[in-house]
Amino acid sequence: MKAPWSNGEWHRVLVYGLGVSGRAALRFLRRRGVAVLAVDDRDPALLEPPVAADDSGVRVARAGDVARLPADVDGVVVSPGVPPDRPLLLAARARALPVIGEVELAFPFLAGPVVAITGSNGKSTTTALTGRMLAAAGRGAVVCGNIGRPLVDCVDDGGEMFVAELSSYQLESVDTFRPRAAALLNLSPDHLDRHGTLAAYVAAKARIFENQRAGDVAVFNADDPLVTEVAARTERPRRRFFSRRAAVADGCFVESGVVVEVAPGEEARSLFSPRDVPVPGAHNLENAMASALLARAMGARAEHLAAGLAAFEGLPHRVQKVLERGGTAWFDDSKGTNVGATSRSLEGFADGSVHLILGGRGKGADLGVLRDVVRRKARRLYLIGESAPDFARALGGVVEAETAGSLDRAVAAAARRAAAGEVVLLSPACSSFDQYDNYMRRGEHFQRLVRELAGTEAADG
Repeated sequence: MKAPWSNGEWHRVLVYGLGVSGRAALRFLRRRGVAVLAVDDRDPALLEPPVAADDSGVRVARAGDVARLPADVDGVVVSPGVPPDRPLLLAARARALPVIGEVELAFPFLAGPVVAITGSNGKSTTTALTGRMLAAAGRGAVVCGNIGRPLVDCVDDGGEMFVAELSSYQLESVDTFRPRAAALLNLSPDHLDRHGTLAAYVAAKARIFENQRAGDVAVFNADDPLVTEVAARTERPRRRFFSRRAAVADGCFVESGVVVEVAPGEEARSLFSPRDVPVPGAHNLENAMASALLARAMGARAEHLAAGLAAFEGLPHRVQKVLERGGTAWFDDSKGTNVGATSRSLEGFADGSVHLILGGRGKGADLGVLRDVVRRKARRLYLIGESAPDFARALGGVVEAETAGSLDRAVAAAARRAAAGEVVLLSPACSSFDQYDNYMRRGEHFQRLVRELAGTEAADG
C-alpha cells in the first residue's frame, strides 16, 4: 500500500517549521497543487526571505496563533528542529494523521535508490566521500540531506541515486523510507535534550535500517560497541562491517598497511592504503572505509574508491585549517557540535599542544567524558556561550581555563597565549544556537576573526 502523500490523497497539509527543510517541503507540495498551512514558532513576518508571500495556496502563521488544527488538514510535514510535543503536532497524532519529515515526504517520489548515512560523528565527511567515489564510478549520485540540499528539494532534478546524510531528528519521522545501502558510523551521547536518554537516541538512529530487506546493505562500525548492538538486532539486510582494529568476516579492515575487503566465499581484495585518505585522523580512515563499503554496494570498483579519495579535499568547518601565523596553526571545527566529535578532533593533535575553544548551547551530554582527552591534548581552554559555566564545572582543574564568553574574546586571548608549534582549535562540543544561526555562521565568524588578526599583525609588521 502506497503512502497517502504519494497517491494524490493530500489536498491540504500543515508544514511546521520554516527553515531550510520546511521551505523545501512547502515548495514540493505547492508544485503538486497541495494547499499549505505553514507555521513556525517564530513570527513568520520576521523570517527572511519572506515565505510564499504571493502564493494564495499558502497561509503563513505563527504556530502559537493557530488555536486548533484545521479539520481539512490531511497530514503534517514537520521540520527536524521542531520538538515533537508542540500542541499542533499532538493534535495531529490524536487525529491519527500522518506526521512525517521531508525525507519521508520525498522518498516515494525519488527516481533512484538512496544511500543513507547516520551516526554521531563523521556523517558529512562520509556522505561527501561516498558521493566522490560514486562520481568516480560514473554514477549520477546526488549528494544531499544535512550536508546541503534537503532530499525533497532534489526529487524534481533527476539523478540516478541519492546519497543522503541523515540526523536522528530526521529518522524519528520516517515511515516507508528504505535506503538501498545505509551506514551507522558510530554512537556517542548527543541530542539528549531532545531524545531524553541515550537508548532513545540510539533507537532513533537505528531506524535507518528499519525498512531494509534482503538485497539491501547495512554497514556498521565493528569497533563501536553501541553500533554492534544495533547490528545484532538488524536481521534482514546484508550486514557488512568496517574496522581499524581487527579482521571482519564481511566488510573491510586494515591488514599490513592496506584496507582490504572480504566477503564469504570470495578472495580478499585490496581497496586503498590508509595513506590515500586525504584528511588526517583515525576517524577519517573509518569514514573512508564506510564510504568504500557503501560505494561498493552501489557498484563502484576498487579503482573508483581510490579516485574518489584523491578528489576529496575535506569539508568546511570540520578540522579545517584556516592559516598558520607565528608558527601557530588555527583550525575551524565548528561542526564539532557534540563531545564525541570534539574528542575525535583532539586526538588528531600532539599531546599538550591545543588551545581549545569550547562552548555554545549544550545538548544535555555529560561534559566530563572530555576530561581524559583534554588532560592529554589541551594546553588551555577558552569557554564561550551559555554552556561556559558547565564546562568550567565539568573540566575544572584538568588544565588552565578562562571564561571568554564570546568568540571574539576567545580568539584574542588564544592569540596572546598560543606559541609556535601549538594549535588553536575551535571545537565547541555544543550547538551554536545561543549566539549564531548555525555552526556554519559560527565557523565563518571564527575564520574571519583569525584572518583579521593575521592581517592586522601583518600591517603592524
